[in-house]
Amino acid sequence: MRKPSVCLIIMVLVGMLTIGETNVMNADDNLNSPKTKPSAANKAKKKRATPVPDAEARAQAAERRAREAEAAAAKAGSDAKAAQEQAAQALETARRAFETVARLQESLTRLEQSTGRASSDIAALKTADEQSASDMKTLRANTEAGTKKIAAVEKRTDGAMTSVSKVPVKFYGNILFNSNYLDGGANNADIPLFGVKRGTAFDQNHQSFNMTLRQTRFGVRYDSKIFSDANLTGVFEFDMLGGKPAFTNGVHFDLFRLRLAYGRIDWAKDSLEVGQDWTVFSPLNPTTLASYAIPGLVASGNLWQRLPQIRYEHRAKIGDASKFIFTGALLDPNAGDNGPFAVTRTLGLGERGTMPAIESRFGFTTPAHGKESSGGVSGHYSRLLAPTSNLPGNSNRASIDSYGVSGDWNTWLTSGVRVSGEFFHGRALGIFSGNIFQSALVDPITGRVRGLTSTGGWMEMHGEAPTGYEGPWKNFSTNFGYGTEDNRAKDFGNVAGLRKRNQTYMVNGHYKFSPNFTFALEYRHIQTDWHNQRPLNRKLNWGNMAFLYSF
Repeated sequence: MRKPSVCLIIMVLVGMLTIGETNVMNADDNLNSPKTKPSAANKAKKKRATPVPDAEARAQAAERRAREAEAAAAKAGSDAKAAQEQAAQALETARRAFETVARLQESLTRLEQSTGRASSDIAALKTADEQSASDMKTLRANTEAGTKKIAAVEKRTDGAMTSVSKVPVKFYGNILFNSNYLDGGANNADIPLFGVKRGTAFDQNHQSFNMTLRQTRFGVRYDSKIFSDANLTGVFEFDMLGGKPAFTNGVHFDLFRLRLAYGRIDWAKDSLEVGQDWTVFSPLNPTTLASYAIPGLVASGNLWQRLPQIRYEHRAKIGDASKFIFTGALLDPNAGDNGPFAVTRTLGLGERGTMPAIESRFGFTTPAHGKESSGGVSGHYSRLLAPTSNLPGNSNRASIDSYGVSGDWNTWLTSGVRVSGEFFHGRALGIFSGNIFQSALVDPITGRVRGLTSTGGWMEMHGEAPTGYEGPWKNFSTNFGYGTEDNRAKDFGNVAGLRKRNQTYMVNGHYKFSPNFTFALEYRHIQTDWHNQRPLNRKLNWGNMAFLYSF
């Protein structure tokens, strides 16, 4: 039903108001006329004037209805506009739906075409499958047999690389390039540890420069569970410092050298290890890439070695985060007196002692500045049996007690500064590169056998970006180190020309371009003193540049 027009309603209301005003005026005229006795006509007029209040009420009601009609008309216009917008949206939705349907129809058409082609391919495959059914039966039988064998092996998925037999093996490596400059002769042109005497032949006592990759190392690591409450770890690691073949260019055909080869079982508080690993005695090393295959500051207070051993370790908590660690080991008694390159092992001072070397360490670890500080005291003992003279045919032997006591510390002063080092005192420690690579000697006059007694140590200050630092130096670290070792003079007796004292000053800087690539520069100053041959003492300067890629 259509609503009345607004104009028509207004016209009706105006007409009604005009009639009402005329009646009111007539009533006023009657009231203003002189008082006379009402006649019949006057009575009739008065009677007709009575409806005036009803007309006003009707007029007000009409005005009210007019306002309501106007409001209704405005609402109707708003509703019409909203309906128009909804219609437009519906048209747009319909258009999009039409386009979607069109695309679906096109896709269905292509799918039907592909299905037709696939049907012929499926038929061909079905024929091939029928022809190979007998082969599949044989393969299935073999697979079931293999599955029964594999079921007896525990599934292991740890490790970066996994062998076909599901053994979790990780392969890792450090490819290290070194270039060296020396301003004089040294015991080793690749990793100089002490200088040669000033009187050494000129061809080996000269400035030199070389490049090498023989400190590169590779390894394989196995990690898994052996018992419900214990983990098994196996490590095999080697580098290229095993020597050089007898070729004209053999200097670049470095031979493999065994570094680590052991198996270790770890329980919550105890560990048992068998194989070749770092010794328990004097366990720390300075930070360097210049001497990577042989630790830094060796022959200048840093004792080191990797030996075959049987090791036991016990750990006990101290408070919430600190730990007490006891380690004990029986080791191969090698005294470091091996001769030149040989295929077989010959008897030396340690082997003739007929007992294993014994080592132990009491240590602790504790958190400091978000990192781990540690300290400990370790000891070494082995029995050596040395000839009483160097004369041919001499069968007399004298016992030498090889021993050493060492203290080590690795302390974080802040999250970016660490101080570490070791101090030792001992006798006949040549196997650890102690005594400046000298263990024992025979006095040529008295025939007395002596083990050399020495005292030494080293210290390093390491600096790196503190925790939370994100500035331009966050990948840079530096190390300042000093080491010294001094053999007791009276142990030399009447023997002159042996190494009495060796000192090394070290400074280096490392920059990690990425977690896998490091660049380093290092400088060392080495001073070597010879017993009773002071004019032959040597000062040596060594510069090294290194590039390390790790994976």
